[in-house]
Amino acid sequence: MNKEDYGKLIDPFGGIKDLKKKIIKTPLDPLQTFSDDPLRMMRAIRFASQLNFNIEEKTFRAIKDNAYRINIISQERITEELNKIIASPKPSIGFDLLFQSGLLHIIFPQMVDLAGAENKDGIGHKDNFYHTLQVLDNVAKTSDDLWLRWSAVLHDIAKPATKNFEPGHGWTFHGHEVVGGRMVSKIFAKLKLPQNEKMRFVRKMVELHLRPISLTKENITDSAIRRLLFDAGEEFESLMILCDADITSKNKLKVKKYLENF
Repeated sequence: MNKEDYGKLIDPFGGIKDLKKKIIKTPLDPLQTFSDDPLRMMRAIRFASQLNFNIEEKTFRAIKDNAYRINIISQERITEELNKIIASPKPSIGFDLLFQSGLLHIIFPQMVDLAGAENKDGIGHKDNFYHTLQVLDNVAKTSDDLWLRWSAVLHDIAKPATKNFEPGHGWTFHGHEVVGGRMVSKIFAKLKLPQNEKMRFVRKMVELHLRPISLTKENITDSAIRRLLFDAGEEFESLMILCDADITSKNKLKVKKYLENF
């Protein structure tokens, strides 16, 4: 045992300095690092999301240049990293990096379809991709439930498929909750996510996420509340967390307040 330098930290790549600066970078050339194991690209983004670190510019550029190589990685390994991003304190950080790098276009194109705000006759609609990220972050502040967070990811997934412009009225997404519910099982199958009660929970959340919100726009009746309680069942509180995360109007949680005296 060398008593003179026993316990001394050897840091040949300057990792401590990068940790203090909250920077993620590869110790070797990033092109080589990501070529050797392309999953490291998602892992770098996952660390950024979990730790709220920045990815060094050269490293992120290498992720962009190597994004196509994620295709050689098994779906199970990709989904494991995706779940860890969703489970992070602020998941939007990871999803935005996945989007900006081009990785999301390959591993989850349905979510990329949400991006962008179209304008017609002077009427636009919100960017549903970044709206989804905001809802996901809102849920993350309240719940650690991975499947409720997945519900936030998928709650508006069918908006691109149901988008329509009605002259004199504007943009509509009629039935997106129903179409979205049907999409859940297919997306779960593609991502190798479970097809059991977890998938059914997410599908229920997607299908019901508009119901409490719609009740704030009309006179709430006891029968309407009873139907909602029956349909939501034991997942009612989870549904209200999702709706709370999704609502930005002054009527927020009007239904929940009504229920306190129901």
